[in-house]
Amino acid sequence: MDFLGTDYGGKSLDLSLIPNGSTIVSAGIGTDISFDIELIDKKSCNIIGIDPTPKSHAFIANYQGLKNFTLIKKALNNVANQRILIYKNVNPKDVSESFLRNHSNVCDWAYYYADTITLVDIFQKYNNISVLKMDIEGSEYKVLEGLDFVPDSIRQICVEFHHFCTNYTEKDTLNIINLMTKFGFTKCHPQKEHSLVEVTLVRA
Repeated sequence: MDFLGTDYGGKSLDLSLIPNGSTIVSAGIGTDISFDIELIDKKSCNIIGIDPTPKSHAFIANYQGLKNFTLIKKALNNVANQRILIYKNVNPKDVSESFLRNHSNVCDWAYYYADTITLVDIFQKYNNISVLKMDIEGSEYKVLEGLDFVPDSIRQICVEFHHFCTNYTEKDTLNIINLMTKFGFTKCHPQKEHSLVEVTLVRA
């Protein structure tokens, strides 16, 4: 496995499974796109970034010389075309925000609305997706639970699971990982030893 990006925003991938010029779906981009930039540099990938947070939108708008990057200003969810509440981080300098009111890093009195988009919408619109990356502050459980199919072109899924800061548990995370075996994802590579927070699922 190859580690791409900074310690904060990076993910582990097998670069040999990523065709040159393929599409990467990167949900939850925040203000660190080091992972995406390395994929653009190494594989000439086209990045589809998805993020509902205004801080992230401003960051991308001010990023100089950004190529092969499309930003979708919506929240990845299991239901399409809804307006949902996104709760703001208790720290105004922190970009991580969530639709989960029980997320330990958000405040329940400050929020904004965001439109939703689903993975089905993304799969129908974009071809040749090789990697799905998600760091979406607890939404990953509902999003992955609701999947009916994963395009054959997707060989790797990088997920940050948020059982450590929401009402979800490590058992819920294991259930999702086991659920993904029905789509052929039989290998799970934790980014850190004995940790199920950040993992890469690989289709053999």
